[in-house]
Amino acid sequence: MIPFKELAHSNRRFLGMFIQSTSSELVEIVGYAGFDFVIIDMEHGPIDYSTSRILVQAADAAGIVSTIRVAERSPVSVCKALDAGASGVVIPGISSVSDAMAAIEYAKYAPLGTRGACPCVRANRYGFGGESFYKRANETTSVILLLEGKSAMESFDTISSTKGLDAILLGPVDLSHSLGFPGQIHHPVVTNTLIDMINKSKELNVCVGVFCTELQEAKRWYELGVNYVVYNVDTMLFAETCSEVKANLIE
Repeated sequence: MIPFKELAHSNRRFLGMFIQSTSSELVEIVGYAGFDFVIIDMEHGPIDYSTSRILVQAADAAGIVSTIRVAERSPVSVCKALDAGASGVVIPGISSVSDAMAAIEYAKYAPLGTRGACPCVRANRYGFGGESFYKRANETTSVILLLEGKSAMESFDTISSTKGLDAILLGPVDLSHSLGFPGQIHHPVVTNTLIDMINKSKELNVCVGVFCTELQEAKRWYELGVNYVVYNVDTMLFAETCSEVKANLIE
């Protein structure tokens, strides 16, 4: 199974989904359905560190790339997510170059960063991966920065040029709140801001993706040049499917 880093540098469109439930079965199903990766969400879902490791194992079993959105931008949160064996980390709350540099530093071992080193973590096969693990981890671990606020968008050029960054993920929901249109993710101001960031990412040759919950919208984002789409959340997609079945069978 290839790491997220290879997806990000493959120059092809790829597809992911947020996982907020604690169900390893749903992670496997997303993999068997042909999605490229999942983002195990520790920021908004009920997932703790023990559960995140089980979900990473499920992703490995189904042959789908696993990443973890950490609950906070801290050395411990990033270290634990990567120690579980995730291919990369999605770091929320990025609004400046200093935020970006700190996030990347937390995800890399010395001399590139300050990630805590332990030889017996799952990511190193509990010690069977050998001493070369640290070098391999620095080369293959991905850092995805989640940009979802007005200040982040204003600093997009400099954030996107940060050394060690692998991909940008744009969050329209929080962005709509930050721009003064709470929840209105299709408002022209929100949409145009996202499009502006996508165009800049192409100029800077930075891998960029966006979260969305509608198929036609996802197709449009691909047409506008994003490298990847994070389509929906496992729980919300299940809720929508249940509602659709109910509406079509019983009035």
